Amino acid sequence: MHSNDLRSSGLKIEQYMHYEKSTSLRGLSWRAFVARSLIAFSSLSLAQAETDAKKESELDQIVVSALRIPRDAQDVASYVHVFDPREWEKRGITQLRQGLNESPGVIATSTGGQTGALGSVFLRGTNTAYSQLVVDGMRLSDSTTQLGNMLSAARTFDLDRVEVLRGAQGAAYGGESIGGVLWLETARGRGAPKGTLFVEAGSFDSYQTSARHQGELGGLSYFLSGSYEETQNDAPNQDFHQGSMALRLEQSLNADWQLGMTFRGVDAFFNNLGNSDDRVDASLVTAYLNGKLRENWKTYLLAGYHQEFYDSDSTFGNYGSDMRATSLVNDHEIALTDSLTVLGGVFAHRSDFVNTIGTDAARDRYGLHLGVEWQSHEAWRHYAAMRWEDYDAYGQETTWRIGSAYEFRPTKTTFRSGLGSSFRAPSYLDLFGSSFGAGNPDLRAESSVGWDFGFEQVIANDHRVQVVAFQNHIDDRIDSFAKPRPRNLDQDTRTEGVELAWEGSFFAEAWRYRLAYTRLLRSLSDQPEHSVNAAIDWQATEKLLLGVGLQSLSSHSWGGSALDGYVIGRLHASYQLRSDLRLHARCENIANESYLLSQFFGTPIAGAGTGVFGGLTWDW
Repeated sequence: MHSNDLRSSGLKIEQYMHYEKSTSLRGLSWRAFVARSLIAFSSLSLAQAETDAKKESELDQIVVSALRIPRDAQDVASYVHVFDPREWEKRGITQLRQGLNESPGVIATSTGGQTGALGSVFLRGTNTAYSQLVVDGMRLSDSTTQLGNMLSAARTFDLDRVEVLRGAQGAAYGGESIGGVLWLETARGRGAPKGTLFVEAGSFDSYQTSARHQGELGGLSYFLSGSYEETQNDAPNQDFHQGSMALRLEQSLNADWQLGMTFRGVDAFFNNLGNSDDRVDASLVTAYLNGKLRENWKTYLLAGYHQEFYDSDSTFGNYGSDMRATSLVNDHEIALTDSLTVLGGVFAHRSDFVNTIGTDAARDRYGLHLGVEWQSHEAWRHYAAMRWEDYDAYGQETTWRIGSAYEFRPTKTTFRSGLGSSFRAPSYLDLFGSSFGAGNPDLRAESSVGWDFGFEQVIANDHRVQVVAFQNHIDDRIDSFAKPRPRNLDQDTRTEGVELAWEGSFFAEAWRYRLAYTRLLRSLSDQPEHSVNAAIDWQATEKLLLGVGLQSLSSHSWGGSALDGYVIGRLHASYQLRSDLRLHARCENIANESYLLSQFFGTPIAGAGTGVFGGLTWDW
């Protein structure tokens, strides 16, 4: 990297680190805690301050998930889609699942019901169990604790960075990253103290409210939020309610070191089609220290604890599980020269799993990773990494990844390619069984090798198009539903396809558009060959924003009975009534399209019909 490029990149990353830094008892009621938090918010009367636009524009150019450390987007060899949840909110998108569909290669939905049902993410043709969820730097999902509960009704109100990292990422993240990684960060406080209250109500007896307060006081940055929502959904026996909260505190110790912590909690209930009453009580706490050991040596230290308690009272019997996980991660970044950087780190992770049918198991894993970044030319960057980890449950795994990014500056074209490996460990249910079947302690981990290649083209500075081809080869895939017990399939399973992303603006950014299209040539569990997500927004006046969007899936089955394809449209509008008060309205499924989310064992589960919602956002 040339010295001027290095100084520019370093400045933006230092600003990210400054402004974007990265055990409850089971009987605790989050709903009661959130209710008290919302009441407390109403008594606050601190001044409102506008966020520095320059800082925001600089942060937009930073990618964290690709290497687990901040990097300029153009320097990353992997394909990453970065989202700002505040922009989603302006367009009436408050559910994380809905926002994730704006990334190519992603289908975020639920095959179990409407809002509140277990969520699913199909990333690059793989299933939910093949993608990893990382929140505030800590891995939350593994083969046992998948990200479905997190996606059931997760909202965007307490997040300020969402990244979708696509492709096999075993070298940086280890197992369950065959399809990719979802990276979420709890919001950080910036600028003068400011509060926000969001209220919305509408169809299906739906209501949601959220309050947050954030800012900087001296060297302390803080963010606190609480939310509550409920809905009966557009179907019988799918009542849902949820309370949640989030907290981040970060103290600048000096110009080089930051000390911080995050906390997240959720308490949710879902009437699962009348078959069961499902309850989830989960929390996450992290503590981190980031800084410089020397001028060319940065370190990132994170300790985290996550717990999730699940209870299902059903007509077939009661089932419950308790999961607890503890993690310690230490990453390092050493710039040997202007063009050569060494990346490395160590980690340890312990998870404990107990259920009501007698399983009581712990799984320890630890390991290390080492990588290098090399800039052979001012426009050409390379990356290579390797990771070793030891699972006491079944043995060792070694994963790797190589990648390259080349920017042809005369035409503003960037080419990226990558090749890497990953794996998926057997889940506790696969190994030890459940009330529905026996386990198989002799299962092997699935292994995969995947590649991608594509380009990104900037047109007239206002438009950006990205085209990517990808393929994954998965060996020893686990059939969890085989009889009499789960088994490894003796065959190579492949996923492959093409992704297209196109976004930009016209007429001095008064009109904005975005398109995400994926064609799957091969997938797991019969996913849609064609999926489209598109939107157009019009800033009609300084105060009035109008928009339209759609999602389309071709025919599919998710591994059950065949489902017809469908197209769902939406409208949204917002009006800035005062500098501190914005009104909004949205209409989902505007054509009242009739469609099925899934159909397993002869039981069709319908999606929601037309829904109209409205509310306000008040800043103080």
